[in-house]
Amino acid sequence: MNKRLRVIAWVTTCIALAGLLFWAYRRFVLLHPDPTLSWVRNGVTYELLNPKMLGAVLLAPWFVAVLSQSLADLPWPQRILSVLLRVSFVVLLALGLSRLARTATTEKVCTVYLVDVSDSVTDEALDDARAAVAKAWAEKPKDGLVKLVTFARRPRLVEAPDAGGDDKAKPPAVERHADANGQRGDLGAGSNLQAALQLAYGLYPQGYLKRAVLLTDGVQTEGDLLAEANRAKDFGVKLFTIPYRRPAPPEVAIREMKMPDRVKVGETFAIHADIYASRATKARARLFQGEALNGLEGLKELDLKAGPNDVVFKSVVRIAGQVTYALEIDEIPADKFKENNRYATTIDVPGRPAVLYVEGTPQHAGPLSNALTAQQLDVDVRPPAGFPGSLKELERYDFVILSDTPKEAVSLQAQELIETYVRDLGGGFLFAGGESGYGLGGWYHTTIERILPVRMDNERKKEMPSVAMALVIDRSGSMTGLPLEMAKAAAKATAQTLGSDDLLEVIAFDSAPTRYVKMQPARNRSRIANEIARIQPGGGTEIFPALDAAYQDMTVTQARKKHVVLLTDGKASTSGIRDLVSAMIAESITVTTVGLGGDVDEQLLKMIADVGGGRYHSVPDPNNLPRIFTKETEMIARAAAVEEWFPVTQVGDAAFLRGVDVRTAPNLHGYVSTKMKPTPAQELLQSETEEPILARWRVGLGWTLAWTSDVKSRWSVEWLRWPGFEKFWGQLVHEHMRQKHRRELDMKAEVVNGRLRASVDAFGADERFENNLISRLNIIGPEPGGQTRSVDFRQTAPGRYEVDHPLEKYGSFLLRAEHTREAEGGAMRQVAVSFGHVSNPYPKEYASFEPDVATLEKAAAATGAGVDPANIAAIFDPAGEKVTFHEELWSRFVYAAIAVFLLDLFVRRVRLFDRKFLPKRAVRTAPVPPT
Repeated sequence: MNKRLRVIAWVTTCIALAGLLFWAYRRFVLLHPDPTLSWVRNGVTYELLNPKMLGAVLLAPWFVAVLSQSLADLPWPQRILSVLLRVSFVVLLALGLSRLARTATTEKVCTVYLVDVSDSVTDEALDDARAAVAKAWAEKPKDGLVKLVTFARRPRLVEAPDAGGDDKAKPPAVERHADANGQRGDLGAGSNLQAALQLAYGLYPQGYLKRAVLLTDGVQTEGDLLAEANRAKDFGVKLFTIPYRRPAPPEVAIREMKMPDRVKVGETFAIHADIYASRATKARARLFQGEALNGLEGLKELDLKAGPNDVVFKSVVRIAGQVTYALEIDEIPADKFKENNRYATTIDVPGRPAVLYVEGTPQHAGPLSNALTAQQLDVDVRPPAGFPGSLKELERYDFVILSDTPKEAVSLQAQELIETYVRDLGGGFLFAGGESGYGLGGWYHTTIERILPVRMDNERKKEMPSVAMALVIDRSGSMTGLPLEMAKAAAKATAQTLGSDDLLEVIAFDSAPTRYVKMQPARNRSRIANEIARIQPGGGTEIFPALDAAYQDMTVTQARKKHVVLLTDGKASTSGIRDLVSAMIAESITVTTVGLGGDVDEQLLKMIADVGGGRYHSVPDPNNLPRIFTKETEMIARAAAVEEWFPVTQVGDAAFLRGVDVRTAPNLHGYVSTKMKPTPAQELLQSETEEPILARWRVGLGWTLAWTSDVKSRWSVEWLRWPGFEKFWGQLVHEHMRQKHRRELDMKAEVVNGRLRASVDAFGADERFENNLISRLNIIGPEPGGQTRSVDFRQTAPGRYEVDHPLEKYGSFLLRAEHTREAEGGAMRQVAVSFGHVSNPYPKEYASFEPDVATLEKAAAATGAGVDPANIAAIFDPAGEKVTFHEELWSRFVYAAIAVFLLDLFVRRVRLFDRKFLPKRAVRTAPVPPT
């Protein structure tokens, strides 16, 4: 009975305890109006940030209730101690989960030094910054903190080196930014003060007043310091500024080039260049228009005064289109940065359609140039060496003519530019013949042949006469090296050019001739090439025996045409040569001579060519030998050049031929034989032997045309007098030139803080907004030869399309936008286009070197600080400010709960009270039986 009463009393007590705890939890926690609980003790405010977790204490009565039913064989005192430890564990864990914290105030100061290490900062100014950081590190208060951030284009946190516990001994180092390999590159080509201040926000530890000291020249290339200063004030940061006051380095920079709003073709205008000099100096300025020096004022010697200088250039544009002006400054006695010595900008000059006429013999370009000018076209005549070097310059022209020019005079890059110009830009291209056109100029298997509607490797007709050629090549000692190698290459090219049934012989001579290739059909090209490769240099130069050997072989050879080509680079005895050549021409054996270099007997070689009915070629450069031999072979074989009078017949229809009666045109006197490519190549005019004279086809967006005769006073001498000459060529160019798009939408473009911002307002014909266009911007640059990047426009308002894209490179950029809309069937239909250009010449870091003190003063004043603090104490002075912060105490209770838990384990496993110590029992051993 007594045991039952004890159990009932024990259970009643536990229930009462649980009820009391639940009432207290509900009264002071669940029904409390505030989400937190707080109280003040000794002037310190304590707070439970998550008091609902105190509910874990409600588990305490459970541990008391199970005490009476415990099966552990422990004394009562130890069992009671174990229960108390478990209750303590739950209470401590509840306090930890409730996030107990106390509120404290402090006047400690943490100061972050922001040091500008960009390229515009001089080494002397950087030394001043190092001294300022070192002084702050040494004189900071005992409870103060100093941290360092260096910045240029991007900010970096600089950690202090390990000083063995003496943190005042080694302040953090102030160094210019470099990559992992120690290379600075363009890391210093910028100053972002805003980003540096933003990084500082995350460096202040809790419980410290926030101060920042900015050491800089105030020149900003990115960001907005004044806007960030207002945010810094909201974060409680006081910003002190210390401007760099060291003299600017010796520097000359082109800040801007101002062009007129509108430039007319042929009208003189002024270009104003804003050139900054940090000190008085001299310099040379060169202004380029496209790839060449500006025609009116291309070069100026400058006497620059300290500060801004307005330098004026006069210029005139002769050809309409986009024109790029580039100003370069050099010959400066002292100049720190070269990046800011060049500035380029592009203008768009409206006018008549422009034609680029590249003529192999510019002195004969007058007839076609005058005819096109009379047809309201602006014609720019240039020699092959003046071919544009970039697509941007070539884009100025609506039509390009390449006439009577050998392949060697047009680089592979220029040929690729022509292909891109036609295919991608929709330009028109005419390739005209002549003595250096098509096969005669070595244009086999080139980019130009690929884009033309005709093939140059025309098969000769069976009725054409067969040819026997003898190549007599000098192999004397002076031909050693490149001359002989190129001569052998020319001989191999001759074998490739001849027809399969034509005959070829190669005789190499020094003091005596050697037949390396005996007379044989040219179809044996592999064998001929191997035999030509065996030619080695010797000694001496005797022309007569070599020519006589060729003469003897030719007299016994059956061929309709017999021709000898003599190549030499020196002088030899002339005895008997005239009589020998006279005998050769008497038997219809013609002789052509090639003089290599400047030490040849030109009079002798000209005499041989004149008497022998051939031609004399003076070749200063051995690299031109293959072209000369190929041209000579074509002329002799008459596979390419057809020099005879013939009428032109129209066989195809084209719009430009309407109104032009080709039947009334006079005869042409020659052309270069070619063969039409398959459809879609279209033949328009042909010769009486049904070979193409004029053909065309489309290449990408543009046209290419092949005119196999010439456009000069040799083969077209009678055409120049034809009344329809001007109309024929004018209408041909007008039909095939680059066509303007039907609609152009104006584009506004500018560069702001290194980012391209372009916008287009799209209106329809009814002045309504055009929405939901799919617009794409092509950014081409930097010119010349820049890459093309494509960016999508984003519609930001009715009819408004915008692009905001970073420009990571510097120079002049062309902008082209295509605006399309989805048509029926899902196809995309072009609606309009837009054109523009921007100039991002170099990083702004190199444009200004004078400190912007006014901006620094405003930024400091916005945060309640000042410029040039008197001393370190002023920076670390709390000035009556105190910072109140919460000190979290929950971790202490968690650690204490762990310790109590471990102690409880010990109490429940080790008997501490009424322990009994019994003596050890003796070990009995069995008796050993007697043996």
